[in-house]
Amino acid sequence: DRPAVRLTSGPQLAMWGLRAVVLAVAAAGAARALDNGVGATPALGVNSWNSFRCDVTAAKMRSLADALVSTGLARVGYEYVNLDDCWAASRDATTGVVREDMRAFPGGIGALAEYVHARGLKFGIYTDRGRKTCQARPGSLGYEKQDAASYAAWRVDYVKEDSCYANATDERTALRQYATMRDALNATGRPMYFSLCGWHTFYAGVGRALGNSWRITGDVNAWADAKRSMNANARLAAHAGRGAWNDPDMLVGSNAADAAHMSAAQSRTQFAVWAVMAAPLLIGADLQRLNAWDLSTYSNAEVIAVNQDALGAQGVRVAGGDLAASGDDAARAPPAPTAQ
Repeated sequence: DRPAVRLTSGPQLAMWGLRAVVLAVAAAGAARALDNGVGATPALGVNSWNSFRCDVTAAKMRSLADALVSTGLARVGYEYVNLDDCWAASRDATTGVVREDMRAFPGGIGALAEYVHARGLKFGIYTDRGRKTCQARPGSLGYEKQDAASYAAWRVDYVKEDSCYANATDERTALRQYATMRDALNATGRPMYFSLCGWHTFYAGVGRALGNSWRITGDVNAWADAKRSMNANARLAAHAGRGAWNDPDMLVGSNAADAAHMSAAQSRTQFAVWAVMAAPLLIGADLQRLNAWDLSTYSNAEVIAVNQDALGAQGVRVAGGDLAASGDDAARAPPAPTAQ
């Protein structure tokens, strides 16, 4: 067994928001994860939801892909461009095949995926294990095979499956429904990162048999939500490892124009702790409006290297207590410099 690698406080770490907790990297081995060939390290990319909510279009998604390249974020490892809710409009009455909202995506999802791939990036899509998505678009319940086949035909690389219009606390049913989509995706023969979005810690114990990552809490829209997710994930390190990751939700930037945002110090704290927790690093911000502070945060190669370490060990809390009940240390951090 390797000894734990302890991260202690210091001037540089304090600037990265690690003063609230002391973390150690747990090196214990984990059982073999779902073998679909992807997700050996936590996913890095961008997601549309925190920026656009339901006002999402093909043009906006293309802008995220372009910005991932032009900002240099792609060069430091960010590769997924993930379309969240509100892309689906209906189902074919005969075949059950899901149909895009052609007003927002006039070229179709396949054309959008091709655009993303042409920039050396990967394309992700969203669905729900219930009969509807969270925004009442068509869900995948009963249509898992058709949807998986559509994703494969569109050359999708990442699938997020939410839990709206389903009983979120019925563990047995939830696991069965996620297993159904897992099998449908695997049956296509196309490797697709499978992200479970069930909002509960009970997924941690079985998540690696179902997908590549699993949401352990509700959405992170503000600092209080981030502290809740940190606290929940502090107890789940033993369940994470190569190909299988606890997911405390997306990264929230500091741009007040985005639908979800935090202070500059809070967003940097979240990024630093997420990196040590071996969490997926999915930027929830409009990259076309990314300020200099957030770009500097998300571009930090040393912090990303901690997150992407090949050992696949999630950091654990070895001192401190419940962050949800603690003071707002990040709010008292040095102020962010004015963006140039």
